[in-house]
Amino acid sequence: MLVEIEALVERRIRNVSPRQALKARSTSIMHDATARAFGTSTTAARVRCALAQIRLLVISVTFGAMAQAAATEPREYFHFTVNLRGDYTGAASAGFNLAGVSTQFALRALPEGMKGIYWLGNGYNLECSWRLSDKQVTDIVLAIKDNPKFSGIYYISDEPHPGVCPDAPQRLAERTALIRSLDPRGRTFAVVLNGSAAPTEFTQMKDATDYIGVDPYPCNVRNELTGCTYAALRQRIDQALGAGISTTRIVPVFQTFGQVCTGSDRRYSPYYRLPTVAETEAMLAIWDEKVPVRDRPFDMAYSWGTQPGLTCPALQMADGGSHPDLRSLYRNYFARMRQAPSAR
Repeated sequence: MLVEIEALVERRIRNVSPRQALKARSTSIMHDATARAFGTSTTAARVRCALAQIRLLVISVTFGAMAQAAATEPREYFHFTVNLRGDYTGAASAGFNLAGVSTQFALRALPEGMKGIYWLGNGYNLECSWRLSDKQVTDIVLAIKDNPKFSGIYYISDEPHPGVCPDAPQRLAERTALIRSLDPRGRTFAVVLNGSAAPTEFTQMKDATDYIGVDPYPCNVRNELTGCTYAALRQRIDQALGAGISTTRIVPVFQTFGQVCTGSDRRYSPYYRLPTVAETEAMLAIWDEKVPVRDRPFDMAYSWGTQPGLTCPALQMADGGSHPDLRSLYRNYFARMRQAPSAR
């Protein structure tokens, strides 16, 4: 770059107009007597000094313009959702460009513009072991790491609990190390609960993976009349930040599900409810304040599709018919991110 700038300066010096040359010549004549008195070396030194000042000015202006262009150039933002069950087009229409996949077939099926975050099975959640062995993980990583539809992100655990499995932090860190040894560009991701029953999970798990998902779900059937518990959302984010997890590692997990229509196979009475449009806007504003859009590696909506006994309704159903039109809300929210200039 500096060589190119030097060449540009030399061309500008050579390509002066006849009027500029004449002015330079008359100035030179006026200084002839002085030059003869003090020697030509003084004049040459002044010329070199002037050229150096011009070069510095050109370099400063050039880099200033480059910095301004970089500051205003839009960056790409990433939005992740899970439980798609093949509805990639629907999720893409709502602005999502990252999809949860757990097979190479699903990875190949992703449409243009969408990449996969690969689910490697759970571990150290309720059972203190991995569902996939190191050998199975090694085979998967080597098979997908160079796939153009792979995001480079490995989802290795969902809500691991050190209180249940004391070695969870160590085991997740070991799995992260294994993946990095096979795919140096790869990044690992886990969602950490840090609920009221285990308020130190962020501190215990903060170094186990590259990215940490924070998933407070403040909208439930108990606050349907009073509104979602926004204080709990703020508190959970503050706990993650207080544990030393930077905003560049925190993945906001948005509540886009309820449980009122879960089937009879559910293990407990419905507790969570689908947020309204106004409630979702309030939650997104809190997330934007605490974990700025420009910092977060990506965000996550749980869940796109329903899960038996766990989530129903979900975002896929929230199209303004029987449920609030959260799909349009998220599409517009993501679109505003793309339109805003990057601060990086």
